[in-house]
Amino acid sequence: MTRHSLFFRITLLCLLYFFASSALIAQTPSSNYPTRPIRMLIAYTPGGGTDIVGRLFAQELSLQLGQPVVVENRAGGGTLVATETLRKAPGDGYTLLFGTNAFVITPLLHDQPTYDPVTDFEPIGLATIQPLGLLLAPQTGLKSTEQLIAYAKEHPGKINFASSSNGSAQHLAGEAFRVAADIDITHIAYKGAGPALIDLLAGRVDMMFTSLVGNMDHVKDGRLTLLGVTGVQRSESLPNTPTVAEAGLAGFEAYTWQGLIAPAETPQAIVTQLNTALLRAAHSPKIIETLNAQGMTLRTSTPEQMRQLWITETKGYRGLLQRTKTTIQ
Repeated sequence: MTRHSLFFRITLLCLLYFFASSALIAQTPSSNYPTRPIRMLIAYTPGGGTDIVGRLFAQELSLQLGQPVVVENRAGGGTLVATETLRKAPGDGYTLLFGTNAFVITPLLHDQPTYDPVTDFEPIGLATIQPLGLLLAPQTGLKSTEQLIAYAKEHPGKINFASSSNGSAQHLAGEAFRVAADIDITHIAYKGAGPALIDLLAGRVDMMFTSLVGNMDHVKDGRLTLLGVTGVQRSESLPNTPTVAEAGLAGFEAYTWQGLIAPAETPQAIVTQLNTALLRAAHSPKIIETLNAQGMTLRTSTPEQMRQLWITETKGYRGLLQRTKTTIQ
């Protein structure tokens, strides 16, 4: 097993441990919160998987909290624009971030990071975990991961892959794939999964590791080819789709998470109230049915379990970035 695949496996085990032990914690909520609309930042442009899921949760959280939860897309800077907006916001529960692994990865890409994910924010809770799909533009004519690897070996530098931003989990999955398969492929960073997918659908880029949320219709209609998934085993909702590891890359796996994050010094009573609302929203039939159909698994956590995950991922991603020689482009 390679070191990068071991990191992904360790991360998954930590996630599963955290989620298995999570429970609704009954604490006294703030008596006067919320009294006005809540802003939920998303660090990507509209149309990508995080945007779609974030909006689903925003709708359910509005019902749970009795106030509108308004989505605000703040793409740019490899998620820095949205994260810095959150960092500078008052810790009053009225500005939140629906974040992903990039929240942990982005500061690791900078020699002088502007924030520390573990100490500069208050975790609310995890909402989802998901393997990624390896999607290919049909114009390539490649029908399997094995064919993709063979073609890339024969044509170094010919294949490129898109991601939602430099340093995103999508980007690192592509870099890990490059190293594991020992191939030369070129990364192209976008300001969100939405623009990246537009170019993938148009055949302007060749491949992408990304969420299957919102993309399965493209696969069913033949506009994209799904070569594999990055889970340790095949998805229950896609039993005929092989894992990427089955293409001779034993141990290869990659997962992403999504969750709710607040500014530092947010009162504990508000953190508890938001966590309770998040857990209840995750159990709504609409979210369960929608995300199960897209191959995503709902997994919730306590705030402290989310912080411990950030600690684990900071160590793991730092090593992965060094091994894959990933830097700011």
